[in-house]
This record gives sequence, structure tokens and C-alpha cells, in this order.
Amino acid sequence: MTEPKPVVMPEEFPEKLRDSLVLIGGAVLVGVLTGLVGVAFLRLLELGNDWRIELTAALRVWPAGTGLPVLILGTGACAAIAAWLVKRFSPNAVGSGIPYVEKILRGPGEPNHAWVLPVKFFGGFLALSAGLVLGREGPLVQIGAVIGERVGRLFKKVENVWKPLMAAGAGAGVATAFNAPVGGTLFILEEVLRKVTPIGFMLTAAAAISSAFVQRGVFGMGMDFRVADVAAGPVENLWIYLVFGMALGGLGVFYNRLLLGLASPRNPLQKISSPIRAFGIGAVVGLVAWFLPDDAGGGDQLTQQVLQGYGSIGVLLTIALVRFFLGPLSYAAGTPGGLFAPAVALGALLGAAAGLGLHEISPQFVPSPLAFAVAGMAAFFTASIRAPLTGIVICLEMTGCYELFLPMLAACVGSYLAATLLRSEPIYDALAKPVTT
Repeated sequence: MTEPKPVVMPEEFPEKLRDSLVLIGGAVLVGVLTGLVGVAFLRLLELGNDWRIELTAALRVWPAGTGLPVLILGTGACAAIAAWLVKRFSPNAVGSGIPYVEKILRGPGEPNHAWVLPVKFFGGFLALSAGLVLGREGPLVQIGAVIGERVGRLFKKVENVWKPLMAAGAGAGVATAFNAPVGGTLFILEEVLRKVTPIGFMLTAAAAISSAFVQRGVFGMGMDFRVADVAAGPVENLWIYLVFGMALGGLGVFYNRLLLGLASPRNPLQKISSPIRAFGIGAVVGLVAWFLPDDAGGGDQLTQQVLQGYGSIGVLLTIALVRFFLGPLSYAAGTPGGLFAPAVALGALLGAAAGLGLHEISPQFVPSPLAFAVAGMAAFFTASIRAPLTGIVICLEMTGCYELFLPMLAACVGSYLAATLLRSEPIYDALAKPVTT
């Protein structure tokens, strides 16, 4: 039996100009399709989150002792159905999906995308609407990757061109998730491919720009977050951001290890059938959502509140503490869902708390606590995912706080340094590794 021929990622465009232009047109098509599906997913997710919040409010007025069990059963059932969809139809749709995309794009193998798109779409909707602390970008990255791969198969004349188009679709997925086309492009180059090639850059950028056109031009969607007035403070305080970033780097390492431990097949939790496990975890999330509603969900609304000055130091740290453990537990459920958004929300919470404390000590030296919230978003992202440029650019595109570029860079340097010194592996690399017994 002969070995299958390795699939090599092309790095250059075809020699014929016509073929190159057709491929760029294909990337534009991938971006448009990803943008359309992504906007539908985001809009549906908004409805799902609103339904959960409205249901929780309605159940609170039920007779004592009756509303909470209904909420727990509802969130548990949604999570269980999402996990069952993954188990029954598409095991490759589990979790973030980014480790699987990276494995295919970096390796020699072919993808198995059967049922991935509908399972990611509907399973992700159920899991995130149930309040699991997971991100919207995981489903959208894999949805975009599937669209890119399918479109790429149409180009028969160029060998293996489905691979760069699959990467382009994944970049368009990130771009749509955060309305961040530059960050989506950079994520593919910095994290997924880990190199810049002519075909990789051009096709990914074309797809990301096209998805942004759909999202912004057609549907009128603006920046993810609106931030109250922020000021970076004097340049002399950059060392504070550096130290702050190092502290978040240490926390990010612990966060990753907790997530990997709970998601490991060797963990007793993973011995339980995934729908039953997801039901239990969803029930826990429902219980938390009843008493601490800010701790449920991916964290987008929470991050927006934090960036508007919500919460005292005690409130922010309490929410952060619960989400620090609830996020890894949610990922262990075996449903579709990403890691970006929860990491960004956690960084905003910790950064806002640190900023408030420092502002009380020296309001002239730290004029805006929210500057640390924005810097914390990028720093915690960097600690977990180890893609600092992507983290900075995505957070800048989401907030529009371009004046905070230098403080964010200092915080990410500290975060990256701490995670590296602590020998912590980037989370997607760790998740993609086969488990040895």
C-alpha cells in the first residue's frame, strides 16, 4: 500500500497572471461568504444571549425554589445538545477548532470537514447562548476555514491551492469575529502559518478585507467596544505597564495549565460521555449565571461595561476570579467555542482593577484606569496565545484606542517574557499535541 502524497502549502502565486488574479478573486469570494455566515452567526448569538438574560430575569419572579432549577436544566440541556452534535456528526468541530486548522495548514495531511460548518454554527450558538465562557471566534475561524477549503477545491489547475485559501478563510473568520481585518490577517501570519509568504499574505488580506466590507459596508457593524476617555499617562510610567504585563503573564500561564489539565483525556472529567459532561458543566454555568450574571457568557457585554468604567476593585476581581476557573471548565465541556474572547475579557477585568488601584495611589502618574484595562486585554491574550502583535492589533481595532499602542506594547513584552521564562507553551500548540500515555 502506497503512502498518500504529502500536501505542501504553496508559497508563491502561479506563473500565469490570469491564474493569480483568479485566486485573488477566489479569496474575495471566501471573504464575502465568511462575512455573510459570520454576521448571521453573530446576530443569532446576540439573540441567544438576550434570550438567556430575559429568561433568567423572568424566572426570578417565579415562586421561590422553582426558577433556578429551570435555568439549570435549560443551560445544561443546551450545552449537552451542542456536545452531542460534535460527538455524533463532527468530532473535529470540538473546542476552538484553531488547533485543528493549524495542524492541517502546517502538516502534510488532508482535512476532514464533514459536517464541521453546521455543527460549529448551531453547536456554537447553543453553547455560547447557554452562557458557557467561550469565545465566538473559535466557531467562526473554523467556519471560514471550511469555506476557504471548499472554494479552493474548485481550482484544479493550481496544486494544493485549497491550503492558502483555507488559511484565508480562517483569517476572514477572525476578522469577522472581532471586526478586525488587520488583526485577522496578522493572526494567520503570526500564529497559524508563522511566516509571511506572497500567496499567504495576499489571499488572507483579500479575504479579511472582503469580510470587513460585508460586515461594515453592508450591515453597518462598527467597532466591538466603545471606550470612555483614556490617557496613557507620561512615558515614564511605561515600566508600570511592563511589570503589570509580567503579572498577567504569570496568571496567563496558570490559566493555560488549568485549561489543559481539565481538557486532557487523562482527566477523570474527560472519561465521562461528552453530552453528560457538558450537561453538568452547563448546569454549573446556569447556577453561576443565577447568582453572578456577569460571569456567564463569552464576555463581550462584560468587557464593554468594564471599558465604560463599570465596577469597583472588589467587584472586578470577584468577577475575574470566577471567570478564571469557569472559562477552562467551559472548554472542558467538549462543545464548540473559542478562547480569544474570554481571555480578552479577563485581561480587561484584571487591568481595570489594577488601574483603579494605581490611580488611587497616584492619579497624576496613572490618570486613566481604563488604559490598563485596554492594555490588559492584549497582555492576557499574549500570555495565553503567545501572539503579541495579533493581540495588540485586534485590541486596537476593537477599541480604537490607538494612543495606547506603546503602553500595550510594554504590557505585552512583560507578559510574553513572563510566559516564556515560566516555560509555558502557547495554548494552541499545546492543545494540538497528541496525548501520550
